Amino acid sequence: MDRLLWREKYPEDSYPAFPCPKCRNGLLKRVKNKTVTIWEPNEESLIASGKFTSFFTCSSGFCKTVAVMSGRASSGPYYYLDQDGEEQMDEETHFYPLSMMPGPRVIAIHQKTPKAVKEQIEKAFNLLWTDAGSCINKLRISVEEIVAHAGIARETPEGGFIPLHNRLVDLEKRGFGHHDTMLALKDIGNDGSHKVGLTLADCIDAFDILETALEDIYGRRKARQDAIKAKFTKPRRGSTQPD
Repeated sequence: MDRLLWREKYPEDSYPAFPCPKCRNGLLKRVKNKTVTIWEPNEESLIASGKFTSFFTCSSGFCKTVAVMSGRASSGPYYYLDQDGEEQMDEETHFYPLSMMPGPRVIAIHQKTPKAVKEQIEKAFNLLWTDAGSCINKLRISVEEIVAHAGIARETPEGGFIPLHNRLVDLEKRGFGHHDTMLALKDIGNDGSHKVGLTLADCIDAFDILETALEDIYGRRKARQDAIKAKFTKPRRGSTQPD
């Protein structure tokens, strides 16, 4: 994932292109002249606040997904020194996204990822700027689906609920990797459920570690890389001396 894409605010004239959630190759680019900003009345002439809406389309000719972003707008002065060293003032406007539908693809989801896992992650995409706690909680639920797909029961034979922590412990005993990642997502997801003050940065951190886990669990990246290292490494025939 490109962590620099995901911010709490963007300059009005400097929007990035976001990965399209519908196709693997396209980018959601802001449509020129399709941003509407409405400013609220303000007695302070140099500072303004309002609301904005921007439209995006996918760059792929085979996709052309349309997305809409909305949120808060803020405009105010900034000061800088010109080439003669004189202080100058200009105006800058920033947009603070509060929603984007459909949400951009924050991380790559390996194509072999089970449907139930993928659905929860895509729900988290839609909540990235809207509600950090709910976003991370969806990632926690995706962990539940990973565990279920691995064959760990959610209930005892008598029908009693098995806590996710216990299921993760059971999964680790079976040699399933990324226990620490899934435990971390469970814990921060619980914080999201209880409305603890989580941030956009927390969401990005959670997505970051989940992406690595998905690539290893369903794409077998670590196993593939270990095989490559073994192929490249020459046998030492018991010698302790470096080459």
